[in-house]
Amino acid sequence: MQQLEDFFSQVEDHKAVRVTLPLSNGVPQERIHCIYGAATPPAFFLFFQEGVLPPTLDDSKSCLVTVDLGGQARSVTANITAVTDEQTLQLEAVQVISHEQARNYFRVDAHTPIIATPVNPLKNVAEQDSWHLEGETIDLSGSGVLCVFSQPLEQGKKVRINLTLPTGLMHTVESIGHVVRCEKIEEAMYHVGFHFDILASEDRDKIMASCFELQRKHLRMKVQVKNSL
Repeated sequence: MQQLEDFFSQVEDHKAVRVTLPLSNGVPQERIHCIYGAATPPAFFLFFQEGVLPPTLDDSKSCLVTVDLGGQARSVTANITAVTDEQTLQLEAVQVISHEQARNYFRVDAHTPIIATPVNPLKNVAEQDSWHLEGETIDLSGSGVLCVFSQPLEQGKKVRINLTLPTGLMHTVESIGHVVRCEKIEEAMYHVGFHFDILASEDRDKIMASCFELQRKHLRMKVQVKNSL
């Protein structure tokens, strides 16, 4: 309960956040940008732009809300208690999930494809260690990335990372990095944090440019949603 109290004390009303919404009929969960609305904790609201809430929303299941707090991504699992209207959900937080990573650069909420593979795939092709994971990012910086995979990776493991930049021409950058943390969120959902160990300077500049562009986009979205309420 103390963690929830600390979380709510840090989240500002009308802050841009992202929510992973459960969908019905076996459709994969959908992650959407929205605006946090303060209420009496552990209750809170999420406000969406018109037409964004999916019609297949399964309000019987919990969702995951991710917030950037001073450069650190934190999440809460929450139950949907009411669909107030086509732009508003009322929720009740259940548990705080902290993403504690070493951060040398500021991070932004970023949703983009990411692929992790062995550092030496040809060498290990006949071994059990051969693998290929495709997932999505949660947040991004010039020093690392937090992402979602369907399978875990052990802490300290060296990996080859292929990241599609979330802005502009959607260029792909490649890095050698290692796993700094891996946390099971639910069945077939793991939050994995990578640190970039080897990354070309021009690719790091591209990542930072994407981060700045996303930050500006989030601020514009906050104003748009607020004005539409």
